[in-house]
Amino acid sequence: MSLSGALPMSSPESDPDNRRASERHRTLMAGRIYFQSGRSSLDCQVRNISLTGACLKGPGVIDLPDHFRLEIPSRDRIYDCESRWRLKDTMGVHFKVPETAPKRKEDNLVERVAVLEYENRVLRQRIVELSQRLAEFGASTESL
Repeated sequence: MSLSGALPMSSPESDPDNRRASERHRTLMAGRIYFQSGRSSLDCQVRNISLTGACLKGPGVIDLPDHFRLEIPSRDRIYDCESRWRLKDTMGVHFKVPETAPKRKEDNLVERVAVLEYENRVLRQRIVELSQRLAEFGASTESL
C-alpha cells in the first residue's frame, strides 16, 4: 500500500529493531504545525510518514510542545500529534488517531459529494433563517 508521493523505507517485519506499528514512506512534503490552540504555527518538512506517525524536520521543531496539530496540505489532512522523540532539528510524532488505509477513489468521491450536498442544504437553510431575521428588522434582501 503506497501513500501518495511516498517511497517505502522499512516495515516492522523486515527490520527487527524497528518498533513502528506500520510501514513508513519517505516524503518531501510541506507541513504546517499549529500549537497554542492554533494561535501559533511553524512550517516544517515531513521527511517520512506512516499510517501511525511521521518524522518532521525544520528549524524550531524540537522546541514545540508535546501535543500539537500537523497540517499536510498536499494530502488535505490535519493530524493531532504527540511527540515521541527529538534530535537536533528533527522530531518523530505519533498520530493520536491513526490514518486508515486509503479508500478507493470512487468511494471518496461519492462520500465527498454526499457531504457537499448536505453542507449545501444546511447553508441554504441558514440563508432562509437570516433573511427572515433581516425582514424582522425591516431590511430587504432584494439587493443580495
